[in-house]
Amino acid sequence: MDTSMYSWNVPSVLSLVFLLYGVDIASIYWATTSTNPAPFILLALLAYPVVWIILYAYYHYKRRYLKIRQDKSYEKYSSIWAILFLLFPYVFLIIFALWLQ
Repeated sequence: MDTSMYSWNVPSVLSLVFLLYGVDIASIYWATTSTNPAPFILLALLAYPVVWIILYAYYHYKRRYLKIRQDKSYEKYSSIWAILFLLFPYVFLIIFALWLQ
């Protein structure tokens, strides 16, 4: 399977997920210490294009390993970890907000 067809979509989604993780960490830091995390948020915003370029280069030029294609492991295992990775920041913030009350 050639991953070059995902050259702009996957980096955008993953970079956005990493950016949201950074904002979640900054908001938790702000809630616990009452210190403005503006430098950290600025760093997270500046890291977004760097992460996007790295992921774009990976998905545009990198091909999947032949072993994955040969043993068809993508058909054997579900993508539950991808779903959990995307939803964890929001679930964590909801649980954290309920815990603070």
